[in-house]
Amino acid sequence: MFTNKKTLLAMSVASVFALSGCSSDNDKNEVVPDPVDPPVTVIVPPEAPAELGLVVNTSVIDAATTDVVDATVTFLENGVVSSNIVDVDGEALTTTTTEDGSVTFSVKEGATLEEVTVNVTATGYVGKTFAVSLVAEEGETSIDQVLALTSKTAVGIADTVVEATVEAGGTTSAPIEAATAEGASSASATVPAGVILLDENEEPVSGDISLNVTGADATSSAAQSIVPANINDADAETTVKAVGVANVTMTNSEGKKIKKFSNPITVSMAIPADTMINGEAIQTGDMLGLKSHNEDTGVWQSETNMVTVGALNATSGTYTGSFQTSHLTFFASTAPVDVCTSGISVAVSGDDVPAKGLTVSLNSSDASYTGKISSNSSNNIVVTSGQSKKDGISSSATAAVTVTDSNGQVWFESDGEVDVCGEVPVVLANPVTYTSEDFTVTAACSNDATQTIDMSNALVKYSLVNKKKVVASGSGGTFSLADLVEGSTYEVTINARIPLTNGTKKDSTTITADGTPESIALSAVCETVTGS
Repeated sequence: MFTNKKTLLAMSVASVFALSGCSSDNDKNEVVPDPVDPPVTVIVPPEAPAELGLVVNTSVIDAATTDVVDATVTFLENGVVSSNIVDVDGEALTTTTTEDGSVTFSVKEGATLEEVTVNVTATGYVGKTFAVSLVAEEGETSIDQVLALTSKTAVGIADTVVEATVEAGGTTSAPIEAATAEGASSASATVPAGVILLDENEEPVSGDISLNVTGADATSSAAQSIVPANINDADAETTVKAVGVANVTMTNSEGKKIKKFSNPITVSMAIPADTMINGEAIQTGDMLGLKSHNEDTGVWQSETNMVTVGALNATSGTYTGSFQTSHLTFFASTAPVDVCTSGISVAVSGDDVPAKGLTVSLNSSDASYTGKISSNSSNNIVVTSGQSKKDGISSSATAAVTVTDSNGQVWFESDGEVDVCGEVPVVLANPVTYTSEDFTVTAACSNDATQTIDMSNALVKYSLVNKKKVVASGSGGTFSLADLVEGSTYEVTINARIPLTNGTKKDSTTITADGTPESIALSAVCETVTGS
């Protein structure tokens, strides 16, 4: 071991001078440089994507057609934007737009959530807040959930927009009124003259104004289809259901929301004549409860004002309920119900549940709910007893029951409305011929095809055109595309989770469902490193 560093340094310097003398090729002391090695270029591929944990795959669809809908999705938790939802790469996800109607996400490492509130809006549809479960069946690596939106032109929905201009300072010079056509879906809002329009920070809003009012027929499934989730708290002493609805929004030309008013405005909605309170049908002069739902927080609140039951419309079989309010949002008149304490499940017989499970939809004036039964499930619970309470599903609830697969194919449809509290008999009948096939994903550097990246942890989804996406499972870069309708064309999307030469991390292709293995070769962006 060297103990004298100065001596060692002196020896090194002396060696340098001695060697430099040897580089001279004549007596003129001209130095001839040593040969220089050319630089070495190395292609460095990106690291293979990390292993995926449990992912939640939500598909936003049209409630009537089951076609996917492009939408904006916001994740909420306890009344604020959630900080515990991440994308498949672990990056925070608060608000995003769907890709082909689909958003796939996960829960941040260390977070303990069993449910997240999801607010969904789309052009031409009534926005809605959903409660999305984050609890998977045993053995499942992904949770698929349908988020069904109702079109503003759907049967049982009435929608109108009125334009007005408000001078600087936000004070209305004349009344602003928007009212849908009379009937079971009617609703209206009237802003008196002299009222100051305010944003959420209570700052005046002026300029060109749009007042949008949406009503829905509570004698059919239409109203329940647009009622946001969890109208009741889990520990509420009294369980209520929505018996009349009015969604009232107001914005200026810049998209700024008018949320409050300096003085009350009047809102009305249609309420079915057979609405019961304390065992008796309502009549003119009765008072109903009122709740409002804030789409920005995902939270319901009970209003101190109540809904006054007005005149009966004998033609539509509804009363006009009206109330005053100083803010705008989604409003529901409410009546108490005896909750379905058993929850709702299905007793399945007939054909086997396919590998990717089936979607169960309930639709009536009592309930609008979408759940799932899995191929490996032992209980087939569609709505838990706790969720029945939060959504106000009564012990006497009836609903039309429909069971569909991920392709939108109908496996079961009840004959009209049936009792749903408890266990519902369902005889499954597979309407199509299924097949499955393997789909292999490979990736190589665009500048060196010999450098490959392991695609075992890519995210692969597939669907029929315009239908909900399904997450494929697999290993070693080969994924199983299950429950394919034989002979049909499917779109397969791949999130490689590494940069690709197309400027994104994603690519797509189409396949024909014929049982023949398919593949895709991705071109990856790989760093070029130059060194000696």
